[in-house]
This record gives sequence, structure tokens and C-alpha cells, in this order.
Amino acid sequence: MSHSPRLSRRAALRIGACIASGTIVAGCTEDAANDPDDMETDEPIDEIADDAEPADAGWEDGWEDVDAIELEAADGGDWVGRRPAAIDGVENPDLELYEGREYEFAWVNRDGDVHNLAIWDESDPLISTDFEDDDGERSAIIAEATAEMELYLCETHGTEMAGAIDVRTQ
Repeated sequence: MSHSPRLSRRAALRIGACIASGTIVAGCTEDAANDPDDMETDEPIDEIADDAEPADAGWEDGWEDVDAIELEAADGGDWVGRRPAAIDGVENPDLELYEGREYEFAWVNRDGDVHNLAIWDESDPLISTDFEDDDGERSAIIAEATAEMELYLCETHGTEMAGAIDVRTQ
């Protein structure tokens, strides 16, 4: 089994800069709630990626047969896990994936705010959904789990809506 390396301070700063510039380019600065300067960032992005260290006991029991991850963009400004059962009701849950397996990453907008779901390596987005702002709208992407995957986040809300990804070898 391998564990992804920790996210460096430099990589965390690059991610923050990319998020801020992406928000400006996307035209999301008109809404004060989406202003990068107003974002609540309780936890640096490198700490989010570092949190992906689940206990070995029982890890396979909850994730071995998973092929779909479903999250909700909730009123509280967090991702809330819905599927699999291991993350149901958990805010910004860590995702535990097996390298080489294909997963559907889906999310539902429950607050009518602008969101997307992006999967990042240590410094750049690897894949993302489109931005959605309709309450009840569902969006999904399919991707193969790779060792480069470090975290998932909403690129509008940054570390406020982010969680770690731990990719394990089979």
C-alpha cells in the first residue's frame, strides 16, 4: 500500500492562487458570498490533504466495493457525504479510493449557490464538473483513481468545501 505524499506549502499556495484566479475569471466576484477574501478557511489546504490517513482496521470493509461517491452542497457551506454509507452525513468527508478503479463522483446542489466538484493533485485540477447554481441540480464525472489525486473541492468556495482523497493500491 502506498500513501500520497504531503502537500507542500508551495503547492498549497499555488492551489489557493489558482482558486482565486479561477473565481475571478469565472465572474463569481459579483456575489459577495463568493469573494475569495471573504471565504472562511478554517483549515489550510495542506492540512486537508494530510487528513487522508484512515485507520487500517476496517478500511476495506467500508470502501472495497464502492464505485460511486455522492456528495451534497449543503446550506452550511460544506460538502455532506451521501454515498457510500461510510460517509453518509459526514461533512467534507475523506474519500478512500483504490488506484486503477473507475469511480463516479456525483453531487447535488442543495443550497442554490454556485458550486462545482473538482479533483486536484498537489497543485492543479485533474478533472471537474461544470459550475451549477440551480437548487436540486445533479452533476457527475467519471474518473479512474490515480495516485496523483490529493483532494476534492468546490472551486468557488475553496478550503471551506474540501476534503482529502486517499488512494490505495489493491
